[in-house]
Amino acid sequence: MFKLENSKKIFIDFDGVIVDSNKFKEKAIEKSIFKLSGNNKKREEAINYFNANAGISRKKKLSKFFDERDVLEIMKIYSEECDNFFSSAIPTDGLVSFLKYIQLRHKNIKIYILSGGEKNEINLFLKKNNLLQFFEDILSSEQSKLDHMKEIKVSINDIFIGDSKNDLKTSLQSGINFVLFEGYKSLESFPSETLIKKNNLIRTKNFRTLLDKFIK
Repeated sequence: MFKLENSKKIFIDFDGVIVDSNKFKEKAIEKSIFKLSGNNKKREEAINYFNANAGISRKKKLSKFFDERDVLEIMKIYSEECDNFFSSAIPTDGLVSFLKYIQLRHKNIKIYILSGGEKNEINLFLKKNNLLQFFEDILSSEQSKLDHMKEIKVSINDIFIGDSKNDLKTSLQSGINFVLFEGYKSLESFPSETLIKKNNLIRTKNFRTLLDKFIK
């Protein structure tokens, strides 16, 4: 287990980590694509790819299957669904306690949200739940997660808390510590047990159980 006092930055994924939204988003993208394209093979392939690649921007994922006009229309429908969801969603178990602990006991650590989601949706959720004060910045879909980390200039003792195989890949490529969050996981995008064991990952159900690990 790494030590918090050695860290300068903590990056936290949004969907499935800060908010229990994975299952909602899987249904929402299916609904959004269906409204535009109906029931066909491309639709199924697009939905499967979208859900299996959590952490990558929605525009990039949709562009593999649809032209720009259709991508924008699907994103519009999907964003409306997301706005409705995030306007009433609540943080995952232990998040507020974890953030307050870092703020109180490790004032030198900067906390970032690192997400493939849209900044305006994340900002809406944080404002509704009075959480903006805890975060240095929201690093979202305008760049890949790895590009964000390169720009921020991460160090080997920094931490990324994520819930998908793409989050794990990003942490390995950037060379920082990774915590695998599994209490709200998506079976579509979660790393395989083989991959988890190969990388000897720290696993946690939620922020409450993670905080217990640090306080012990």
